[in-house]
Amino acid sequence: MTTRNRFLLIGVSVLGLTTPMLATAQTVPSTAQDGSKNVPEAAEADGDGIVVTAIRRSLETSQAIKQDADQIIDSVVAEDIGKLPDVTGAESLARITGVQVDRGGGEASGVRVRGLPDLTTTYNGREIFTAEGRSVALQDFPSASIARIDVYKSASANLVEPGIAGLIDVRSRMPLDFKGSRIAGGISGVHWTQSQKIGIDANLLLSTRWHTGIGEMGFLIEGSYADVNFLDSARVVSQGILTRTGVPGTTGAIRYPNNINMTYSPGDRYRPSVHTAFQWRPSSNLEIYADGLYQGFRSDDAGRNLTVNNGAAATLTNITFFEGTNLVRSFTATGGTFPTGQQNAIKGKTDTYQAGGGFIWKPGKWRITGDAAYTDSTYTQLNQSFVFTQTRVQPTRNFNFDSPYGAGGGSVTVSNYDLYDPLNYRITAFNESGRRANGRDIQARLDFEYPLEGWLTKIQGGIRFNTRDAKLQTYTQNGNAPVGYNYTVLPLDFTSNFAGRRGDEVNSIVSWISPTPESIRANVDYLRTLVGKAKGQPAFLAPTFRGTEKGYSAYLQARYAFDIGVPVDGLIGIRAIRTEDNINGFTTVPGATAGSTVDVPVIRNNSYTDYLPNVSLRAKLTRELQMRLAFTQTRTRPAFASLSPSITVGVPSDICSTDPTNADCLRVASGGNPDLKPTKSTNYDASLEYYFTRDGSITVGAFYRDLTGFINTTTTTIIDPVYNRLKITRPENGGKGRIRGVEAGFRTFLRAPWLPEWMHDFGVLANYTYLDHQSELAPALAATLPGMQPISGVSSHLVNGSVFYENRFISLRAAYNYRSNFQTYSQVVNPTTNILGPTLPTREEARGTLDLSGTINPGENISVNFSVANVLGAVATNSRPFDVEGDAYPYQVRFLETVYRLGVRFRF
Repeated sequence: MTTRNRFLLIGVSVLGLTTPMLATAQTVPSTAQDGSKNVPEAAEADGDGIVVTAIRRSLETSQAIKQDADQIIDSVVAEDIGKLPDVTGAESLARITGVQVDRGGGEASGVRVRGLPDLTTTYNGREIFTAEGRSVALQDFPSASIARIDVYKSASANLVEPGIAGLIDVRSRMPLDFKGSRIAGGISGVHWTQSQKIGIDANLLLSTRWHTGIGEMGFLIEGSYADVNFLDSARVVSQGILTRTGVPGTTGAIRYPNNINMTYSPGDRYRPSVHTAFQWRPSSNLEIYADGLYQGFRSDDAGRNLTVNNGAAATLTNITFFEGTNLVRSFTATGGTFPTGQQNAIKGKTDTYQAGGGFIWKPGKWRITGDAAYTDSTYTQLNQSFVFTQTRVQPTRNFNFDSPYGAGGGSVTVSNYDLYDPLNYRITAFNESGRRANGRDIQARLDFEYPLEGWLTKIQGGIRFNTRDAKLQTYTQNGNAPVGYNYTVLPLDFTSNFAGRRGDEVNSIVSWISPTPESIRANVDYLRTLVGKAKGQPAFLAPTFRGTEKGYSAYLQARYAFDIGVPVDGLIGIRAIRTEDNINGFTTVPGATAGSTVDVPVIRNNSYTDYLPNVSLRAKLTRELQMRLAFTQTRTRPAFASLSPSITVGVPSDICSTDPTNADCLRVASGGNPDLKPTKSTNYDASLEYYFTRDGSITVGAFYRDLTGFINTTTTTIIDPVYNRLKITRPENGGKGRIRGVEAGFRTFLRAPWLPEWMHDFGVLANYTYLDHQSELAPALAATLPGMQPISGVSSHLVNGSVFYENRFISLRAAYNYRSNFQTYSQVVNPTTNILGPTLPTREEARGTLDLSGTINPGENISVNFSVANVLGAVATNSRPFDVEGDAYPYQVRFLETVYRLGVRFRF
């Protein structure tokens, strides 16, 4: 295998890029709990007469936030109204030191901070979440709706309890941020290379403010719409290994994977979003505000695959081996198991609403704030799966389990067989499933600040209450089709016009005949009847789980400052949180008669109290150089779905309809664990920060996280008394763990007086993070992989680099993001017995992503923008050993989207 573009020259990444709306470097930014954001919007010359352009202003603002904050924090700030450095919040966060993201589905997702995914997400200081989860998918925030994103890497008592990874606060705009009325917006056309589809991104903001006899008022409304029409595709080598003896032309036992899977995962998705806000300042010491947010998500996914099997009964010829092993590299197979596959038609829908309001009151020296909000979020998914097999004559299949070409990995071709003849296919099953999850929350808080004389300069305190309700409902309906229904007798439309795997240099099956998702939906009742099921969509069952959680918290925090030859300041605080949980679900057990089942209710009540201290120190060694030290304790509650006592069982795998005794015949299931405990972390942070200009700095930091109860998502195969073989994914608490590491960052415009003048409009930004991470796996995994193991999904090396050029008329940027290899864990099938085997890691290879973007300003109020994400078309590859000796085959080769955008933006 090869990994392309592994060590490309670091090109780019813009960390925190600000907007003319946000405060200059001389303005101390608000924290995540502040209700106001007084931010200038006009670019102007600095004291040296240099025009502060968008990128430079963004660097100044994000640097000022970091320099002046009481916590260890990094920020991403919009360059202009509706213009973050990247298309979504998640993609922009990938530029921050210590942040890593997963890439797939045409965008970035799965944000981790310093290796951990256990984040608290807030919107204007309020908790926000999607459905029954505890956090929101940050890719659901289009960049047009964001003014700033703050990543808190260390905690303080006045923040909503951060997770063990930290807290990410998304800040919106407010109407009194503007000097007057404002109209701004933009529209872009988007093209996805793999799917060969086009879409649009559009946004519009309207804001005004006015003076009345009862004070100053402002109103703002903004909306956005973003398409994501992607296609992820992959070649996948089965990790089910067959062992055979007596194969002609070989001696002893030989081993080989039992199939190669061609997978396409296309999706047509869009995200509408609306934010509105009202502010009223009846006097200079009182502000009252109200705001609302709607986030939508719609998906029409059409995953399809063709699994080309060989099987233990196949006749093998032209066999080659990996040198010095009995592992087969390639062969030609005749007979054995027929190829199978499926076509999915999946509709998804999310609606999230948050409405809230509050006040900021400054009577005398006091500062008193209050805020309350209501959140409701529902996610619904409906999945229909058409399962088929090839039939009539078994094709001759040519397998290579590690191609020497391109990105390597498995490949398979067929000969003497027409993949486009509808008589060569028949339906074997039609399966349906549904999921509907809902979460609701009421939260309220009251906070105060009071300045003091002496070495204690300020005292802060507050209380907070929230109550969360969450539930999940599902249904599953499966049916086998009668024999003999080939494609020619079905009232469906069929296609073989698949895009995908563009740039693949390996010769492998690209397309076959599959029903269109539209015709599956149009004829769904015909298919239900064919497999012996009633017409109409199956009804959602009683909730798989229903949970209620109440939280009561209070905090007290003091800010101190004194001089010991150098100025020293910091925070000392503690936050106490009482949590009360009630979780209801059920478990399915065999009934009294053969073949029957019974659902047994399960109810769990739990309560606990956490005390989370924080101590921080900042020493201003010189005007430009400062040092920070911090000690904090944080914890992350288990997600509601993770606490569910129920197990959701999916449809049988394709092979079950033709070969139910095959080792790959199983159902995929997921469930929770009502005995989960919160993950806790004791944290130590230190940093040294040198700010040599308003937009230039060198920072170095070190950190240590001492973890207990780290939650691992484990996937194991079990023999269930009702469903037989289940491949089940569920969370379990692990033992001890730790993450320690260092971070280093550098940013500046090249304005040194000894540099030639033509270089003054260039800038660079670079950061590097090293993570040393280990934890004890959950018991199900640790049974065969004991001791401290690298944490699942965490790369040890993260690198961002950027080069940018900007003047009044043009802005250009190239950004490169690199993450080193990482691994995940699951149980494998023993290659000798085909029964449950050891826990082994899957290793994802290192890769980098290069993005380009630019802006041309033909006039003061209009700009033309373009960008290309994943310019190099980076391919994701991984491999996985299948025994404790470390014997391994390539696993997946995934082809990710390259995305082009061209648009225009305006502001008046």
